[in-house]
Amino acid sequence: MAFPQETWKTRSYRLRSNAAHVPLLMKYLIVNADDFGLTEGVNRAIREAHQTGLLTSATLMANMPAFADAVGLAHSLPALGVGLHFNITQGRPVADPALVRSLLNEQGEFLGTTTALAKRALTGQLVKREIGTELRAQIEKARAAGISLTHIDSHKHAHLLPPVFGMVAELASEYGIRAIRLTRERPRLTFNSPKQLKQASVALALARLSQFNAPKLDAVGLHSTDHFLGVAETGFWTQAWLLDKLAHLPAGSTELMCHPGYDDQALGGSQTRLRASRQVELQCLTDPAVIAAVRQHQVQLRHFGQLATPSRAVEGHL
Repeated sequence: MAFPQETWKTRSYRLRSNAAHVPLLMKYLIVNADDFGLTEGVNRAIREAHQTGLLTSATLMANMPAFADAVGLAHSLPALGVGLHFNITQGRPVADPALVRSLLNEQGEFLGTTTALAKRALTGQLVKREIGTELRAQIEKARAAGISLTHIDSHKHAHLLPPVFGMVAELASEYGIRAIRLTRERPRLTFNSPKQLKQASVALALARLSQFNAPKLDAVGLHSTDHFLGVAETGFWTQAWLLDKLAHLPAGSTELMCHPGYDDQALGGSQTRLRASRQVELQCLTDPAVIAAVRQHQVQLRHFGQLATPSRAVEGHL
């Protein structure tokens, strides 16, 4: 099932900060799954959400166990946009550990959290050159596997740390990667639990970092989406929430971040806090009522590689 394409009207477009040309009244949605390559169960859910649901894009983890499986799936899904989920918080580096020591603990692994990475940056222990070394190694690994990267985001949003973001923007431009995620989200003001309040606070902090970093994209000619959804509701998806967001999607381009997956034994050993919620997200993304809402509200599905050419719809994956 394919979503309809619209006529590209050159006389009614706008250029928002860091965004590609988007028609004034059109609504474009990129549904991006993080953690492609984390486990085979996550990969399988991404494939299903793309083939039978709304998913248009996924970001690849170059240093995770199911990387090769994800690459194989990516090659079998030509309509799926694939970016890099730059990872300097979990697992071991792709680069020679001796070249990225400031990113690692005594066991030769990444520090585990963005907070730990930020503390190291604030105390002057994080070497910017080493961030670039690891990013380059992850980009090169994906390219060597035949993946043409559409954009870059990161595990645990580490790329939004100012010392990291500058290097990500610089190397994205060098490698011809035209888009980077900015989490410019406005979370709702009512919450059902302290955990949701905490997650909304994280979303606000990341939105501030995104605002701070946005001019760096202008400087190197890169772009992001106009709007963003997903941080505040990570772990708390419901069908009602997603239907509401589709009904009130703003004009321009929006990224919806998601984490579909299967809660299997491999996921349990992957050091992720997201377990059962991944299957809830998969169900929402493939729900017939949600798919119908996309048509009803005339939302056009895209991936990041199509931000600059919005007349090209994602065809044939539903």
